[in-house]
Amino acid sequence: MANLKLDLPTIIKLAVWSLIVGGILYWLEWSPGQIYGFIIDKFAGIWDWMVDSGLQYMLLGATIVVPVFIISRLRAGRKN
Repeated sequence: MANLKLDLPTIIKLAVWSLIVGGILYWLEWSPGQIYGFIIDKFAGIWDWMVDSGLQYMLLGATIVVPVFIISRLRAGRKN
């Protein structure tokens, strides 16, 4: 986050890009709600596919295995 500076040129660039993107969305007659809804629907579709394919159990296992792995690596790093 050290490279996150908000000086006047950066603010102007953000405003110009916001106007351009907003104009394109207006021209396409898309609303932010439609875009967010599309993204959420895609994630829901992926989740449904994972549930149907059994990958949900891999995710459930990962919720236990990954934190244990990270903790064990952190403990091993302290010993060295």
